[in-house]
Amino acid sequence: MTSLVQDFSSHPFLPGSVLASIIGDPQMRKLQPLDSATLIGFNKQNTPEIVGHFQDFGMLDGAQASKIISCDSQFVRVYKILQTHLSETADAADCNLEATQQLVRALFSARLLAEYLEILTPPQLSYEKTPHGTTDLLEALFDSFRRIVGGAWSEFFPRAIFDLRADASAQFWMACLYGNSPESMVNEFVGIYRSAFRDRLQSLNENHRPDRRLQIKDAITDYLDSAKEKFLKLHDTVEKQALAGVDQAFQEIERILTKLELPPLVLIYYQSLTQEICSAFSHLDSTLTSKENRFSQYLLKQVAAIVEEHCRSTSLLSAGRDEKLDHVFRELDELIGIVAVKEKVRQTANFAKIQQLRIAQGLKAIPTSYHSVYTGNPGTGKTTVARLMGRIFKSLGVLKKGHVIECDRSALVAEYVGQTAVKTNAVIDSALDGILFIDEAYALDKGEKDFGPEAIETLLKRMEDNRDRLIVIVAGYPEPMEQFINSNPGLHSRFTRFIDFPDYKPLELCQIFGSMCRKNALSLAPDLKERLVHHFHFLHGERSENFGNARLVRNTFESAITAQASRLASLPHIDAKALATLDSADLISPTDELRQNYLREKKHYVIPCSHCGKVYSWSKELEIQIGQCAECGKTYDCEFGALMSHG
Repeated sequence: MTSLVQDFSSHPFLPGSVLASIIGDPQMRKLQPLDSATLIGFNKQNTPEIVGHFQDFGMLDGAQASKIISCDSQFVRVYKILQTHLSETADAADCNLEATQQLVRALFSARLLAEYLEILTPPQLSYEKTPHGTTDLLEALFDSFRRIVGGAWSEFFPRAIFDLRADASAQFWMACLYGNSPESMVNEFVGIYRSAFRDRLQSLNENHRPDRRLQIKDAITDYLDSAKEKFLKLHDTVEKQALAGVDQAFQEIERILTKLELPPLVLIYYQSLTQEICSAFSHLDSTLTSKENRFSQYLLKQVAAIVEEHCRSTSLLSAGRDEKLDHVFRELDELIGIVAVKEKVRQTANFAKIQQLRIAQGLKAIPTSYHSVYTGNPGTGKTTVARLMGRIFKSLGVLKKGHVIECDRSALVAEYVGQTAVKTNAVIDSALDGILFIDEAYALDKGEKDFGPEAIETLLKRMEDNRDRLIVIVAGYPEPMEQFINSNPGLHSRFTRFIDFPDYKPLELCQIFGSMCRKNALSLAPDLKERLVHHFHFLHGERSENFGNARLVRNTFESAITAQASRLASLPHIDAKALATLDSADLISPTDELRQNYLREKKHYVIPCSHCGKVYSWSKELEIQIGQCAECGKTYDCEFGALMSHG
């Protein structure tokens, strides 16, 4: 990402990726994040091309587009003018030209971004109310950057050492960061640092011996006479600002960028500017002392830690607000089976995404409800999917937190009159901005003499009052849930999304067992794999409405690892392989006779491709978990097989 903010191939001092990353409503940026390839592409475009791109997508209005292009043109024009004077100015100030150019680029870049943010930041985001009053966040952001520059300058040019370079460097950054306009930035940057005054400027150096015969009294003399006093006053100011630490100013930049809901690339940009400033200041005299290097290393290390933590907290691996939808979908896809459930989840997510895009574009959202009914036997993944839905809704901006509060009748219904509403409201309050997941919700409706109906009425009222902050998912067995929803007109009207969670197939139960083993660094002996195939086929065939599905697999797994522990405990020596392997003897199963009959009939095992249905033969000695289908070219799970008489 650092290379993105240091690419000046199409702009002299501000990469197009930085501009692109701050265009658009914050919600729109979250729904349509820019990937690295797209950002690289923006670095190859000029400002009008970037502006035109976002106008075409409706993310930038005409007035904003015009202001950006005008502002950019003005800054680029005066920047080019300054470049024509820079060699002369650097020479007059005894400053290294390359370091001076580096300093100018960083300062102009920061100033132009500040102007862009003034144009693009929504007014409601640009102010913060504090106990001390209202703070202008954009002003505070740029002032924090000034503190970094001023603090760094005071370290590289300490008050005890005043000379020509110290004076010139102060004039350079003050002109760029405090100038009223781009033109004044150029004029004040150059100031008196011209070839015509080069000899007279040398009087600012301690070892200079002025020509006593010259008695000139003019504006240059006045400047030179007051230069040291101004230098010391500037030190007084920046030292007070930097007293808390230059790194603390960068921490404040991170905080403000978070408040402004800007992407991590902008913080990385400020990190790059800080590096440029330190490098430029330290090399203005073409040398880098040990003390200067020590300061730079410390500051840049602190800044890098702040950036790393910020990026970590907003990364794909976090369950943070900006978690990308694709990441949650990958976790959804990794769930074994439930193909129809996954498709309905995607449909709901796609609908929610379009709704949020409509709102971001200023269009009216289509009236809808995300309250859902999940039906299925225990262990079919209802709670797991509800948790994923919370993260999906959060990543899309539908919910601010996306957490899931799981409860049942006991958490909502009290034992005495007047307490149920209080109890139910407390649970709902904890679920605001997230999902309330009620398992076996039909238990709330036990009859007229029960307090359950009071909980239902309280829930229905809060679902209406907090419809923008609460999503309710009720779950349970299929038939009782259908009766429950149809028992109350309010429930029937509010719950419009239904997802049925089917029982897992025998092959899927085997795959879930294999997944549990991999998560716990356990491998399976070939005989155990074969026994598991028969074990879960038998239990699936004997299942009732209380069939445990994934819970059954969990119980089987825990029974196996307990049996393994008992088996190994009696051995005189236990090696690593034994600890990491489940053996056939670790499974207690009623299917051994059935398995022997199956093998005596010379039946084989098969494994179908989960995508195209192509059937392959399977054996317990197969040591791979993922195979590639020769028919459709896609991969499928081949760790376990199925009996020939089963699908």
